[in-house]
Amino acid sequence: MARPNNSAEESAIARSVLANMSDDQVRAAKGFFDRLSEYKKYNKLHNTYIKGVRTALGNTGNGRVYCNYNITGTVTGRISNSGASIGRKKSDKLGVSFHTLPREALDVNIRDYVVAPKGYDFLTVDYAGMELRVLAHVANEKNMIKAFESGIDLHSYSAGLTFNKDPSDVTKHERQIAKAVSFLTVYGGTGYTLASKHNMPEERANAIIDSWMAAFPGVGRYMNTIDEYIKQFGYAKTIFGRFRHLPNYKSPFKNIRRESFRQGLNFTIQSAASDILICGMLGVVEKLKGMKAKVVATVHDSIELIAPKCETSEVARIVKEEMENAHYMQDNFGINLRVPLSVDIEVGSSFGNGVAYGSGRVVSEVNA
Repeated sequence: MARPNNSAEESAIARSVLANMSDDQVRAAKGFFDRLSEYKKYNKLHNTYIKGVRTALGNTGNGRVYCNYNITGTVTGRISNSGASIGRKKSDKLGVSFHTLPREALDVNIRDYVVAPKGYDFLTVDYAGMELRVLAHVANEKNMIKAFESGIDLHSYSAGLTFNKDPSDVTKHERQIAKAVSFLTVYGGTGYTLASKHNMPEERANAIIDSWMAAFPGVGRYMNTIDEYIKQFGYAKTIFGRFRHLPNYKSPFKNIRRESFRQGLNFTIQSAASDILICGMLGVVEKLKGMKAKVVATVHDSIELIAPKCETSEVARIVKEEMENAHYMQDNFGINLRVPLSVDIEVGSSFGNGVAYGSGRVVSEVNA
């Protein structure tokens, strides 16, 4: 039997098979795949993280694991991460990838095992909605900028515009759909993608995307600008001056040209978001000189620090001020964003048990 050519064909085959199954057979099949999925999660957790960390701890002998950061490991400039090693064999591990530590795996949070030294707090500082803020800036999208400036929830706001209702009346499902469309724009998804994830007709999904684009017209204009720029120069360029060459944009095949456009659009957003994080981290490192607190890791849109408990409040203040006001980026690159930046800070005794700083719980209670 020939393999399906695309996901649409796969879905059609799956629907055909399900149509010929009894309700009992469908329930039995679902139960099997649920158990299989659960087994795969446990298996990955054990083999990749528990065994990997155990091996690394045996090699380091000091209760710590280590990882390597690569600033040239991705086409977007985003920092990649891997476990450090003294050789090529699994038994040579000194650590595991910090980027891929799952937040939760079934009833286990492996991040709880990455703890701060005694007498220290673990701080996670995460940029909120970074890529959509970058999109609002580069597209100069007035409605999106207005939402960020007012501090309202962007996805409820965009759902209100998309479904023509007051944001306070937006349902949870409508907000989820608006959020999905926002990220489809950044990552180059289609109506088929939205329809598949939210179980709706593709025609309905395309109509929702059209409504979203009408609510944020600056995004469509920006996409056209990127399209013309790549056609003219053969590469995409970020606000920081990074380039990504896209030679396949001249391909005679439409699907390949579309993929090159998606790569170029995503590059201008994701790469800039990564560089904003790097600038924020460098600014924080400068401001922490003379203190015992230090940056120990970065994961996607966040940085992780450890700080003596007596420094935690001051470190939280410094980090928030530096990362939200982006002094390092302004001073070194002359970039002033049209949208405000915002960070969420969690403090705990480990990478996994942090609570929102300022949420009412005293830090010393979190670490009890």
